[in-house]
Amino acid sequence: MIYSYGITLQGTYHVRNDIVCQDAHAIKSCGDDFVIAAVADGLGSEAHSDVASKMAAEISTEYCKQHISLTSSTDEILDVIRVSFTNSQRAIEDEALSNNHDAGQYDTTLSLAVLINDTLFYGHSGDSGIVALTSEGRYENVTEQQRDEEDCVFPLFFEERWVFDQFDKKVCSVFLATDGIYETLFPYLIKNEPVSIHVNLAQYFMDNRSLRIDEVGEAAVRARIEDFINNIPNEQVNDDKTVVVLVNASADFTPQPDEYYEEPDWVELKRKRDDEWKRQAYPHLFKDKSPDESQDEAVDDDCD
Repeated sequence: MIYSYGITLQGTYHVRNDIVCQDAHAIKSCGDDFVIAAVADGLGSEAHSDVASKMAAEISTEYCKQHISLTSSTDEILDVIRVSFTNSQRAIEDEALSNNHDAGQYDTTLSLAVLINDTLFYGHSGDSGIVALTSEGRYENVTEQQRDEEDCVFPLFFEERWVFDQFDKKVCSVFLATDGIYETLFPYLIKNEPVSIHVNLAQYFMDNRSLRIDEVGEAAVRARIEDFINNIPNEQVNDDKTVVVLVNASADFTPQPDEYYEEPDWVELKRKRDDEWKRQAYPHLFKDKSPDESQDEAVDDDCD
C-alpha cells in the first residue's frame, strides 16, 4: 500500500513582502500500489508564475493518471510523462496568450514521480528535486538541479533540458520538493563528503519507521511534518516550501551500518571548509605549510 502526504507553505520572505505563494503540488492516487505526484516552483522574478506552477502540477499529474496503467510498459510510461510536460507548457502558454501576457511571466519548474509498487519513473525540469529511499536502505538523489553558470534556473520552457527516466533501483519511498526544502537535504558542508545527504533529516521526512504513516494515518503525518517545516529558521529557508512524500508501507529495506546514520560533526566540517576557503583566498600564507600545520595553526588561532 502506497501512502502519501503533501505540503505547500508560503515562505516568510513572501509573507513579509506581500508576494503570493509561487509553489504548488499535486498527488493522484491510482490504486493501492500506484501513485503520481508533482511539485512545481514558479520563478520568483515572474509576475504570474504562481498560476503556472499550479497548472503544471495539476495538468501533468492528471494526464499521467488518465494515460498510465499497471500494464503500461516502461517506454509507454516515459512517453506519457513527456507528453504531460508538453501539455503543461502548452497550456501555460495558452493561458498567457489569453490574458495578453508575455509567456515568460509564467515560468515554473516541474518535477513529477510515478511510483508503481517499488518502481519509480520520473520527469524533471528546473531546480526542484527528487530523492529515493532504496531497498538497500540508502537515500539517493534522483535528479540534478538545472541552473546555468550564473545560477539562473532553467524552467519548464527549456524543453531541451527535460529529463525522463526510470530509476535504476527498487524504492521504498520517494521525496519530491521545491528548492528551499530540497536543498536542506544537501547542506554545503557535506557536499564533498562520502555521504552528501543529511541522512537523519531524510529519515524524518520519508522513512516509514519514523513516519509510521500506515499506523497513524496520512493526516497525522502531514500535520507533524507541516509543524516541523513551519519551524525551520528563516535564515535557513525563507522561500516558499513544498514537499511531497510517497511511502510504500509494504516495502522494506536493509539498514545501512550505524555510521551511515551518524549526525555529521558540523563544527569540524565548518572548520575544515573555512580552512579550505582560506587556502584558496590566501595561498601565499600557506605555500610553505603542510595541511596538518595549517590546521594546527587554525586550532591555535581559535584558542587565542
